Amino acid sequence: MKGAQTFANYVKQDISEYAGNPLIEALPPILSEAAAIELISNFPQPVDPKELTLEGSTRIHCIDRLRTVVQPFLLHLELEALFSLLIRRGYVGRNPMSPATVRHLHSLSGAQRYHDAFKSTAETFTVVGLSGIGKSTALHAILSLYPQTIRHERYEGKQFVHTQITWLKLDCPRDGSLAGFCQQFFYAVGDALGDKDYHKRYRHRNINDALQQMEQVASTFFIGALLIDELQNLHLAKTGGKESMLNFFLHLVNNIGIPVVFSGTNSTISLFSEAMRTARRVCGAGTLEFKRFEKEDEEWRLLVENLWSYQWCKQTAELTDEIFDTLYEHTQGVTDFLVKLLVLSQRYAVQSGSECLTAEVLVKVSNSKMQILKPALSALRSRDPKRMRQFDDLLPIEDQLSEMMVFDGLAREDRLALLRSVVSREKPADQSPTILAKDHPSPIATGVENSEAKALSEQDAPLDALRAAGWLNEDLFEFSPMYHKA
Repeated sequence: MKGAQTFANYVKQDISEYAGNPLIEALPPILSEAAAIELISNFPQPVDPKELTLEGSTRIHCIDRLRTVVQPFLLHLELEALFSLLIRRGYVGRNPMSPATVRHLHSLSGAQRYHDAFKSTAETFTVVGLSGIGKSTALHAILSLYPQTIRHERYEGKQFVHTQITWLKLDCPRDGSLAGFCQQFFYAVGDALGDKDYHKRYRHRNINDALQQMEQVASTFFIGALLIDELQNLHLAKTGGKESMLNFFLHLVNNIGIPVVFSGTNSTISLFSEAMRTARRVCGAGTLEFKRFEKEDEEWRLLVENLWSYQWCKQTAELTDEIFDTLYEHTQGVTDFLVKLLVLSQRYAVQSGSECLTAEVLVKVSNSKMQILKPALSALRSRDPKRMRQFDDLLPIEDQLSEMMVFDGLAREDRLALLRSVVSREKPADQSPTILAKDHPSPIATGVENSEAKALSEQDAPLDALRAAGWLNEDLFEFSPMYHKA
């Protein structure tokens, strides 16, 4: 994730600890809750009625706008306020106008390594929650409020040439290795600076050499906060690996003065419970837990209502109690599952010709396309603490989840059933073939059996039948469009 770059525009601070610190004065202003809500939110434009007249193959592209919706919750406001405090407090102890900070920066490249007079003001906090509950999306929304890179040239009439990286976000390597983390760090710094070859400047003989280089780079660019996502991957680290990485993170906080934000699934907490010292430092500014929503939660209803308003089917469906209950039953209050179910269901409704979201469509799509999530949903539905703790272990890997969302049209049996409905029906003389008209109900909606679809594939001359029905272009040997403007 690459952030914006800008030149420093200094704003005088009302808080005495922040005044006279160019790193803080160059940051965006502290936001009110109303301003934070406005900036964090991302709602696409309402559905244009003209889009509903487009062919189905085109409208399917509109449906993916659902995946860009960001609706702020109360927890988002708490997270924004906490991060705003964290990054500013971290810079209090690293004011480049302070002689102590200058001596500390010089010490990092010398034999002494750490200056005795340096007092870190950095803190940490931890964000935990179920997979797919919106942790990464929330962090992304908060980080987007800050330009990632700020260029300084002059401050208070004096030359002050520095590059400030306000935040850096890294994923904990899947093998939980320090070497993999170091490699990610230098790539991420290069992305922030707009220099794709930046990582090539650093060659290290061993892991200690790499960690020392990271410290120097982090201090040189005054990194405001380091965000470590997917921290649960440390469970896969080799013996001693997770302790080494956690100790390094805390070293950045204590000796370099860089705030660190940890983010991971609920299993992350067990990483810290083994050592009270680590747990105390990791939870220094608190722990925010993203919980799944209960069906009666007002924020859940608000989310469902907002997402439901984006419909690209020809018939706009009302959000009934039955549909609301069905959505919760098949997502169990997990926001990512809700978005996936609505996207896939609208695609299906458009392609099948039913052109309307119903409870039956939601169930059908959930039971077929989202079957891979059933074990995890079953654990949540049971409300058994022991089974719920296994939620993340029951989820498929990320590649499988992504594959679930790949648009590949209808299943082969459904496609064949659609073709059969065309072959068996005489095409009106004044119309192009269509499966969207109300008098041509979808074979999926009317329950055509797979055996009937199979019959089409076993005909002696299916192409001749399609050509006779007007569905085969004689010149290009292609199917004519299967969607027709009303």
